[in-house]
Amino acid sequence: MGRKIRRMNFRSKKAYRRWLAYGHATGVFERTPGHVKVYIRGRPHRVKHSRRRKP
Repeated sequence: MGRKIRRMNFRSKKAYRRWLAYGHATGVFERTPGHVKVYIRGRPHRVKHSRRRKP
């Protein structure tokens, strides 16, 4: 059983956005649901990582 990542640290907003683009482009986020806390340069940032699908 793998470990759940609860916190992710990024050096910059640009690095966070690159990770976000990669996850959506490859479909990684659909296979690994769940919210994680995001920190950019050690400061917490409020983000929403879930999408509501229209029925």
